[in-house]
Amino acid sequence: MFWYLIIAMLQFDLMSSSAITDLTGDREMVMAFVINRHGERTPDADELSLSDQKEKLMNLTYIEGVEGLTNTGKRRAFQIGKFIRQRYGVQGYGLLSDLYLQDEIALRSTDKERTKMTAQMAMAALYPPEVDQQWDEGLGRIWQPVPYTAVPLSEDYLRYYSNCERFNELMKIAKQEAINQEFQQFKDLVTIVKKETGRNFTEDPLLYETLFDLFKSQVSLGLDIPEWAKPLLPKLGEAARLAYRLYFRYDEMKKIGGGVILNDFIEAASDISSGKPVKKRFRMFSAHDFNIGSMMEVTRVIRHEQSNPEYGSLFALELYRSKGSGELTVVPIYLPRAGESTAQLLHFTGCESSCHCSFDKFKEITKDFLLPEKDFYNICNIRTEL
Repeated sequence: MFWYLIIAMLQFDLMSSSAITDLTGDREMVMAFVINRHGERTPDADELSLSDQKEKLMNLTYIEGVEGLTNTGKRRAFQIGKFIRQRYGVQGYGLLSDLYLQDEIALRSTDKERTKMTAQMAMAALYPPEVDQQWDEGLGRIWQPVPYTAVPLSEDYLRYYSNCERFNELMKIAKQEAINQEFQQFKDLVTIVKKETGRNFTEDPLLYETLFDLFKSQVSLGLDIPEWAKPLLPKLGEAARLAYRLYFRYDEMKKIGGGVILNDFIEAASDISSGKPVKKRFRMFSAHDFNIGSMMEVTRVIRHEQSNPEYGSLFALELYRSKGSGELTVVPIYLPRAGESTAQLLHFTGCESSCHCSFDKFKEITKDFLLPEKDFYNICNIRTEL
């Protein structure tokens, strides 16, 4: 538990922005796009390759399998759904009904078991069945099925970091630059981790994040981290943070990663602004830390701490309309860890004076990152029927 607390402290500092209170005044919320990271999971194959406790980990995770959602992760996902119900449901800003209504919500997940299960658990918390939707006297009184969309990983813009040729080209350049620049400070660390893991971290600095994720998975499963790593944890945590930042090193990487969702938000908000009917005004993406990071980058959010998004974290773009003037404004919020933290107000670069940024201003400061979905496929050289 002691080392878990250290890891938690390394992963995210207290955010200096104030906790969310009554934002609305004369404003009503008219749309929200929410991107969450899945709950706690078992180690993936890359992480296991760095572990000196492979057998123990495999024994502990034989039910979930590699990179599967754990019971802790399921509880975390349920907390995501509770947060959404409290904030966006009838008891919150009223964007969602207590009943599941298909015209109100669109749910998308990457085609990974941990994100699909996270989506299902979140929906179970969001929509405990009202009487009209209870379908039998047993399970039907406590569980409401909610559909979601998932497309093949090879064609999914949410998985840009694995399927986009152009992004991978840019990552190679980013890694080489970083090896010769910010990762020079970890030369002594490279020698130790190579001895303990058999891998040369100089050749691939992303391994630092892989190793740190392994430790987080181990701790969540009740295993301590290796003795050799304990005194190195602060340095390993900093190296992991820098490795994560490589995914957003260049503007083109940011655009590939978050431009599609941003473009969809702008288009839907523009339709609302012009009075066109817009269905599914709550859109949720059950995804990964890189998706949260890319959205924060393309929306030019100001963050006072630079830790990597934790399991169960959530970022949202909320659209409000003034009841008096009809003006549309955009607000960014961040939930560091569902069930353990309070959602925080953020600000956009260029809109520092208020958490409410006028929609026109928001369009101006983000215009360089817009990426229609069809353009994503062209840039990434992906053939798709989608």
